[in-house]
Amino acid sequence: MSDHLAPRPGYPKLTAMRPVDLSSSDRRSVHRLALVLGALTLSLVSLGCGGSPTAPQRDDVFYLHGSGVIDKNQSYEAYFPKLNADENERLPRRVGVGVLEGDVRLARPIDWYVRDADYAPGQRFISYQSPRQFLFSIYERIDHPEDTWPDVMKRYERDCEEQGATILAGRMPVATANAQARSYIVKTRVPAKPAYHSYAHEILIRSDNRLLLVQVVHGENIESVADEMATALRSMLVY
Repeated sequence: MSDHLAPRPGYPKLTAMRPVDLSSSDRRSVHRLALVLGALTLSLVSLGCGGSPTAPQRDDVFYLHGSGVIDKNQSYEAYFPKLNADENERLPRRVGVGVLEGDVRLARPIDWYVRDADYAPGQRFISYQSPRQFLFSIYERIDHPEDTWPDVMKRYERDCEEQGATILAGRMPVATANAQARSYIVKTRVPAKPAYHSYAHEILIRSDNRLLLVQVVHGENIESVADEMATALRSMLVY
């Protein structure tokens, strides 16, 4: 994995956003990175009140082989064939999986692999590496699901500030298959010689039962992988 794909240390648990004085380089970056939002954005009208259906019964899935094993009875992923999708001219074949012990379902490209995961209570996450040079990570946040959007976003933005990250654009409404979301474009300085910056789309997602942060760490140019990122996010079912 390239160094420029390293995620930010920790992850936002989550003061109101202050205007950021962007350089001309940052403005160009925001323009390029925001292209993916057209693919991410769905009509929020179709979400109704943002309610979540009942999670499938455990008998609906069986555990995949080859993932990081937590114990002999459970893997980091469960197979969820209803979300399988064939390869097309823009996307590789996708396999439906359940993660975070079945609380999240998504269709991911068949060649993504689990880079890291932890299902310990209060800090559950899973991180995938794509061979197209980006990371796709799902973190469960500790915010209460009944917290308002302004409260959730303020906490997230405060965390970004404390970690030294710069929010280039934020609070953009997007959606998953069954949940409302807000998207940010974040720039982080990576200590190195010479120093460089990493970029990420970070998406806050909420259902009736939980809040998540999806962090997609990528290079500055994402045109070639925007569909792959967006399709995985758009397919997510959050229970």
